[in-house]
Amino acid sequence: MARNSTTWESGSSWRHGKTKTIRVPIALENPVMGYARKLDGFHNISVDISRRAGDIFLILEAIAKYIEYKRTNYHPNQNSRQLDINTRAWDELRKFQKLLQENPQLLFGKG
Repeated sequence: MARNSTTWESGSSWRHGKTKTIRVPIALENPVMGYARKLDGFHNISVDISRRAGDIFLILEAIAKYIEYKRTNYHPNQNSRQLDINTRAWDELRKFQKLLQENPQLLFGKG
């Protein structure tokens, strides 16, 4: 049997063990791989978190869609011509988003 990059036992850059080839639409390849790399990068990820990964992804996607919705429907005023999510009014949403991205086990527990 010929060897290729997916048949080697050692040298994998994935932290969570063995890998598997899957088929996804080309349009989703980069987002899926990015998401998989983010999940794989979590240290001490619990079983519960891996089960809830879809929930986390959905929440992060909803936050991004909400921000885009606000940008699309933003009406310029005397203080700013475009939406600025770095203002104090957006602090809690940004903190929540960062927590989901970097340390979701604080919200979902460890199993």
